[in-house]
Amino acid sequence: MILERKSKFSLSSQAVRGKINHHLWEKVIILGIKDFFKISGDQWGLPSDHLEGLGGASLQERIRVFTDKNSEWVEFEVQKNKTILPFSQIVQVNFIPWEKTITKALNPLAEGIVGGLIGGETMAVVSAIDAKGRTRAEKVKVPHALEIQYHPKGDFRTVKSIILDPVVKSMAKEWVETLRKYANLPEPRYITPQPKGPTYL
Repeated sequence: MILERKSKFSLSSQAVRGKINHHLWEKVIILGIKDFFKISGDQWGLPSDHLEGLGGASLQERIRVFTDKNSEWVEFEVQKNKTILPFSQIVQVNFIPWEKTITKALNPLAEGIVGGLIGGETMAVVSAIDAKGRTRAEKVKVPHALEIQYHPKGDFRTVKSIILDPVVKSMAKEWVETLRKYANLPEPRYITPQPKGPTYL
């Protein structure tokens, strides 16, 4: 009897159910990612794309970022290679607009970063073929990149940065708040793009 009732469902009702299940599944995936890295209200993990500053990681390579409060460090993992940044070396964590221009050879296997600057309002990639037609320039923009400022080991007069593009933006603020709590850091700065145009005195 149960099997017979199931066979009488109309195609339209099945389609509606399929759409509902699809949307629910998308929410489950997003919430699952957040909960996987979150324990007892603290956000420990932050999956991100690397932008610059971390040795051994290329532009937009996926990395795993994890805060270890017991060891008092932040761990960056790229292809099973781990880099440790102790809390004592972290100066500040900020949200910044980030932009960098890269050149790519027409052969997709070769590319190189040629310059960068801070700015931009939307994520965009703009391409232009150079005069020789052998390479193209691409401008990559991330409006709300995560900047981790730190002192290199043994050099507290120098400040360097690791810049990331968090995969789930809503997780980034929670991760920063967790890091601030255990590393005793100041509040993050939110740097917005400067408007382009003439300056009036």
